[in-house]
Amino acid sequence: MNSSEELFDEKQKRFLKRHWKMTIVFAAVFAIAVTTAVLVFLWFVEMAQTTALVPSTLGDFTVGYLITFILHVIFWELLFVGSWVLVIVVVTYIKWYNKLPQEERMKESKRGTREEGDAIGFLIGVFWLIIIWTSGRWDLAFNAWTLTDWVISWLTAVGWVFVVFGIPIAIYFVYWIMNEKKQEA
Repeated sequence: MNSSEELFDEKQKRFLKRHWKMTIVFAAVFAIAVTTAVLVFLWFVEMAQTTALVPSTLGDFTVGYLITFILHVIFWELLFVGSWVLVIVVVTYIKWYNKLPQEERMKESKRGTREEGDAIGFLIGVFWLIIIWTSGRWDLAFNAWTLTDWVISWLTAVGWVFVVFGIPIAIYFVYWIMNEKKQEA
């Protein structure tokens, strides 16, 4: 007896066998894009240090330097990699998708509809950055931080997320339970 996961794997295998040429094209584009992205990243790391965008030693980094570095990396990766990869993938996918028979189009459009995200983790990160900014540690080098400072700042961020979002959710939950009891009576 097959489990649903085994059936899903079997469907994927059949789909890849039928469309092996497109699988190879997308795998090649992916490999070239990853290689290019790594080379652009290494280029930018070197350029960031030689142009003094960031300090050359990690102990002198601050949150401000880190955010600046990340934003610049994103910009250069989008410019040198994302621009051409996006065009190639979209054009290739549209041409391939338009050649699919109608019944396969329906199957393909239902594929991958599951959405996942880590909103809580993202919110904690945003609150952590706000806490670092307001506490004056934004431009404080990481080598001046203690482990206690770092842990307390993260726990404070977690606490603020629970306060800002947890209290309204708890109030709504109590309100919902009270209405359910009134409807039962």
